[in-house]
Amino acid sequence: MTDTVTIRGFIATAPTQKFLPNSNIPVTNFRIASTPRWFDATSGTWKEGTTNWYTVNSFRALAYNSARSLQVGHPVLVTGRLRVKQFERVDGSPGTSIEIDATSIGHDLNYGLANFARVTDRKPDVDETDRKFNEQVAGEQKLNHGYSSLPAVEEDPQGSHSPENGHQVSDQGLTDKAADDEAVEALTS
Repeated sequence: MTDTVTIRGFIATAPTQKFLPNSNIPVTNFRIASTPRWFDATSGTWKEGTTNWYTVNSFRALAYNSARSLQVGHPVLVTGRLRVKQFERVDGSPGTSIEIDATSIGHDLNYGLANFARVTDRKPDVDETDRKFNEQVAGEQKLNHGYSSLPAVEEDPQGSHSPENGHQVSDQGLTDKAADDEAVEALTS
């Protein structure tokens, strides 16, 4: 049984992309903070609850695209499988980490506008050029306090890659649960 959740929050750490050991499969992770807010009619003010923190892991095409689209402070919606992990801190005390293995990530348009750019002719695996690009972005993020410039992406304003124009949607962007679980274990061990 899988627990699927949708979390609404703000990105708190710069997305970091790594690769599975001995493969070209990208994995991107970041943390989000989610604070519930509600209007208290009796006092006429907005109230805030306790902030919950989540680690988000994404794989393959979602990892590649999220590493190039998201920055600290962006409001996002994340849907995925919930995982609660127990661990031991450096001081020996027990800790709990709540992670989401994302199946979808998007900007929360309640807070602003977004412009979609379709990635065309993208192979699911990442090659050496992408590894060099990732090293460059990581260097920029260090210099720019977590922010990086977005890469040039070929836009598709005419929708030439729509199903109506013969474009086939593949399942390469879908996650393989066994491989994703292996990836999370490799990153957290």
